[in-house]
Amino acid sequence: MTGKERVLNAFNHKEGDFVPVSDQLIVSKVASEIIGRYAYTGGGEFEKDKIELLYKRERDFLVERYVEDTLKLHEQLDLDFIRVGLVPSSAYSIEDLPKRIGENTYLYENKETKNWSIYKFSELSGQFFCLDSSIDKEGFPALEREIKYIEKKLNDDIKFDDKSIFEGWDKIVEKVGDKKSIAFSAGISIPMRQVYLESIILKPDWIEIYLDYRTKWTIEFIKEAKKHNADFILGGGDLADKNGPVYNPNVFRKFLMPRYKKILDVCKSLGLFYVYRSDGNTRPLWNMWFLEIGFDGYGEIDKSAGIKLKELKEKYGEKITLVGNVDCAKTLVYGNKDQIYEEVKECIEDAARGGGYILTSSNSIHYNVPAKNFIYMVEAARKFGKY
Repeated sequence: MTGKERVLNAFNHKEGDFVPVSDQLIVSKVASEIIGRYAYTGGGEFEKDKIELLYKRERDFLVERYVEDTLKLHEQLDLDFIRVGLVPSSAYSIEDLPKRIGENTYLYENKETKNWSIYKFSELSGQFFCLDSSIDKEGFPALEREIKYIEKKLNDDIKFDDKSIFEGWDKIVEKVGDKKSIAFSAGISIPMRQVYLESIILKPDWIEIYLDYRTKWTIEFIKEAKKHNADFILGGGDLADKNGPVYNPNVFRKFLMPRYKKILDVCKSLGLFYVYRSDGNTRPLWNMWFLEIGFDGYGEIDKSAGIKLKELKEKYGEKITLVGNVDCAKTLVYGNKDQIYEEVKECIEDAARGGGYILTSSNSIHYNVPAKNFIYMVEAARKFGKY
């Protein structure tokens, strides 16, 4: 079978020849070790590289290498799906790029709202993280400017007329779209930042406006993605830590549930499967997600938060496809070959029966995962994953 067939079988709860295996993110550092050259595949390092290459007017080189490296990585390891992303427009302007204000540090500014954020790439963690922002500094005044800006755009049509942003995606599909399943990201969430969480209670109309626009954009992006031969969506948004959701499940029911139902209606009409992803202990939301809303799958299943595939399989196995969950916090970082093999075997035994399972890490193949450990994970999936 092809990887595409394995993945689609999993979503249709059918057993194929092998349990499908891949990951939603394999950062450039890990990819570089595997393919034997500096790679441009994703993660914080890739975000920094992207800015620096655009400064040098090497956008076409970036796209070419993103395609080449992504294909080489997934073909070399015989992975079953590829998560694709957008690339910078061929008509980008250097004036619109974030400003370099220090080593690996960049200032983003919105000229209309006057809001700003500072991002930094950490060579220690591999993260491209927000160091500071007007939202964090000012709170409600900065968020109000953002909401007013969004509200003015609510009635505008959302169009993806600039097809150059799909150039890398299209080239990957052209090469392997008949053999490997194509995934992309699109979701809505309430940002887990203090002022947004406070606004749930103090400024709920702001949250409604924010989510209305994000829902509208997401639906139009999903429609466009289908034209570019996508198979499924790795969507959702983080909302929990190891102790549980950061807000009451009734907040999800009020603000997100009706909007996700609209998104899923569009997905079903297009034949796209939707996977909700969030780290943390999300148990209080499961019945709503899988029995009421009807997400097709669940990813970023957080082993470090005590979430086990066996528990999910027993409760919802006929309704959802599980995507996970080899522990990338401990096992894939510190484990040896035998420990990784044992954990992969356990995941397959707990979740693969009857289809409805795609083996990945519990979040991503991140900066601190040794390349050999990811290779062991894939080897073990083929060793133990034969139906």
